[in-house]
Amino acid sequence: MTNISIGKASPHSLNGAKLNLMAVGNVSHTIAGSKNPIIIEHTFRKLWQFKNNRFSHEYAYEAKLDDKTLGIITCLPIPTLEKLVSSTTQQVLSLRKLGLIFYNLLHPIALYSTITLKEGFEGEYHIASLASMPESRGMGVGSQLIHYAEQQAIQQGYKVVSLTVKKENKLAAKLYSRLGYEITSEEEKPAFSLYRMVKKI
Repeated sequence: MTNISIGKASPHSLNGAKLNLMAVGNVSHTIAGSKNPIIIEHTFRKLWQFKNNRFSHEYAYEAKLDDKTLGIITCLPIPTLEKLVSSTTQQVLSLRKLGLIFYNLLHPIALYSTITLKEGFEGEYHIASLASMPESRGMGVGSQLIHYAEQQAIQQGYKVVSLTVKKENKLAAKLYSRLGYEITSEEEKPAFSLYRMVKKI
């Protein structure tokens, strides 16, 4: 769709923050240290507004049509993603304090699954999250955002783009496969199962 524009995400984008949370799914419970949707939404909205964390607008791009956000993609080099683990943890702790600690003490399996996840390897440019508004499905927003991320990778000198997808998300896996991504390994965790997919560009 030629009228869709893609550019750097805004820290003030409410839909951007909402889509970022949508992309994370149930892992948001572990990250926010709560199953309360109000607490989760507040935590992720703040993380979206802040810089120097993996859920920040800083590494995200928004697809828009007539100033309406249709989708977002977060993409960055794996070394950068790994460096953000510490600062992300510090920011979440500052937001949630003891609530984060108590929740994860009660849910150790989910915490273990999250902190031991290996999303990618050195030399890869990684698509960390991708989500589109329900009303924009079928408009090719996801494909356009992925192509945009690949261009960012090329501009930064990367030749490999990686991503992970839950095994049960067959529609997303089919899209990635159609766009040239191949399953290279699997991540089997107690709380979830993922495919690692890679594309050479």
